[in-house]
Amino acid sequence: MHVQDLIQAANVCRKAKDFRAAIDLFQQALAQEPDQLQALKGLADAYRGLGAVAECLATWDRYLALRPGDPGVQVRVADACRRCGLVERAVSHYQGALQHDPSDRYALMGLGELHRKEKQLDEALACWERLLDLDPGLLNIRTMAGHACRRKLDFSRAEYHFREALALDPQNPPAIFGLADTLRGLGRFEAAAPYWDRILRLDPDNREALSRAGDCFARLGQCAKAESLFQRALVPGYDRSALLGLARVHLLLGVPHKAITCYEAILDHNPGDVRTAQLLAQAAKSKP
Repeated sequence: MHVQDLIQAANVCRKAKDFRAAIDLFQQALAQEPDQLQALKGLADAYRGLGAVAECLATWDRYLALRPGDPGVQVRVADACRRCGLVERAVSHYQGALQHDPSDRYALMGLGELHRKEKQLDEALACWERLLDLDPGLLNIRTMAGHACRRKLDFSRAEYHFREALALDPQNPPAIFGLADTLRGLGRFEAAAPYWDRILRLDPDNREALSRAGDCFARLGQCAKAESLFQRALVPGYDRSALLGLARVHLLLGVPHKAITCYEAILDHNPGDVRTAQLLAQAAKSKP
């Protein structure tokens, strides 16, 4: 059979997800023309469909040896390397694609995700903000950028991203949570309070939101509401943040013996918690 006929038949099999038949036909084509680019690209995709990552990458290497500047293929190779944990190789291919086209969205998304998994927030944020310059309507990217800024304690920048996200989707839970916690980080507790109420209406069992909302309302002097939120966070079981918050409320209400009970519960769970031991000692001194 002629090479082009083999490739055409192989592509039909590949699209039908009959990857083994496709591989056999692509290999027949390559036996006749070892440098046939269409066949190499199709063969790599068929291997990817089977989950045969090593064979997929080896085939892409053959392709890139013939056409090293193909940015689309570099992104696909980078994606495969990222999934395999081949971080340096993935970065090299993503950067190769971006050298050809600095606005390559797939390369920026893949590289940003790689940096996120590697906990390289600055590098991830650089990719995400470049993507947002290209398309401000990427809601998921916008919220990830906001959370990256929040983790970096760059709260003003985080607030900008979360407000932009909420302009796109006013009911987006990650953006509402992010903005509430960002305003808390800025010390703007009154501004944060309505957003904590919103996120808890949408996700009433979110323990992290319950504890952080409790902290916010405690700082506003709304001790009864804060205590209720901390107690709700403790319903499923032990939660250090909720116990610390509840202890703070008890101290504000002038009942240090209840705060001591909270600190002792934490130390029962983790006897080596130095900070809690210090708080316990301080509470014991204030106990009448």
